[in-house]
Amino acid sequence: FLKLMKKFLIIMMSFFAINTLQSQINTIVFDSIAQKNILIGECNQEGLYSLPFNEFYTKEYNAYNPSPEIINKIINRDNNYKILIIMASWCGDSQEQVPRFLKIADIMRFGRDNIRIISVNKEKKAPGFENFLNEIIVERVPTFIFYSTVNENLELGRIIETPQETLEMDWLRIIECL
Repeated sequence: FLKLMKKFLIIMMSFFAINTLQSQINTIVFDSIAQKNILIGECNQEGLYSLPFNEFYTKEYNAYNPSPEIINKIINRDNNYKILIIMASWCGDSQEQVPRFLKIADIMRFGRDNIRIISVNKEKKAPGFENFLNEIIVERVPTFIFYSTVNENLELGRIIETPQETLEMDWLRIIECL
């Protein structure tokens, strides 16, 4: 009985350790490849507003002026989707595109509970998310992945690295299939 109880405790402790790692948000670590502090794992707007990331976030967020016409078209469509953003705080494209994308979401009042952000290191990995990141195959960052909320496994489309036209136009094209 004691051996069984010991195994059970070890399994439970492992489970809680993994969950704790995945539930930590806005973790900052020193990346030896990037030679700087980076956000790693799950993050949110508050993490992007923190030092030293707030410089790029605030600049791009404030400077971007999305098309009101396109935003109105997006607002008038079904919003049966959620968005996963895989970004890297060390990456110039992420520093530019993620704040712009979040500004569009804010203007539209697209719920933050429908946007999940995972920040990766130079190897496109994040502790606790290795299997998940391998499954969704992210080669470049940022990658914005739109998923149906009706069928959570159904990927509607992606914006990879930089938009084909503009972020809001690409967003509209992806959700037109809803």
